Amino acid sequence: MALSDFVLKARVNLALIRDPRVGSLDVGVHAADGNLTLNGDVDTVEERRAAEEVARSVEGVHSVLNEITCGVGKQADTAELITQRFLEKLEDEWNGLPDQSALMQADYLRWALWLIYKFRLPHPLKDGSASTADGNAVEQALSQVAGYVGAPKALLALEMLQLADQIHASPHQDAPEIDNAPLVSTPEVDGNAALAAI
Repeated sequence: MALSDFVLKARVNLALIRDPRVGSLDVGVHAADGNLTLNGDVDTVEERRAAEEVARSVEGVHSVLNEITCGVGKQADTAELITQRFLEKLEDEWNGLPDQSALMQADYLRWALWLIYKFRLPHPLKDGSASTADGNAVEQALSQVAGYVGAPKALLALEMLQLADQIHASPHQDAPEIDNAPLVSTPEVDGNAALAAI
């Protein structure tokens, strides 16, 4: 994947997560020379249309091929399933880096730590042990990312907390500024709202 396609994919991912009509953990984006292919499986036709509409609105997109299906693989969301999709999103973005340079890894790390910090399971899936369920997902994600970048998990947790402090100090900032690989996605959900992601 060329760097320009990687940046375009990141911009589309950002646009998808900012639109509450689309659950971006469910939508995959592939870019080639300004042409996008959307895939995945969403719950409704409206969500499928919204994903295409959002993708078409991103500057630099020449065409959009919408291969998203509706409800084909639909299964009841569980805490384990959402956590697994979250971990897969972290892995997919790591594997999608154009190169393994230190700058790309650093940008991935900033994005991933922001994503981990924002991760919350939907309230209906929490069975009274909300902090335990969220905590287990965060621990798994930190371990996975630590393995990618070859850093101690505790050091990544400290960096995540510092990033959280920066976000809280600047209320209009919803994600860290990333210069080299602007990856964007978040599986944070509120109440019964659809997943907003990655």
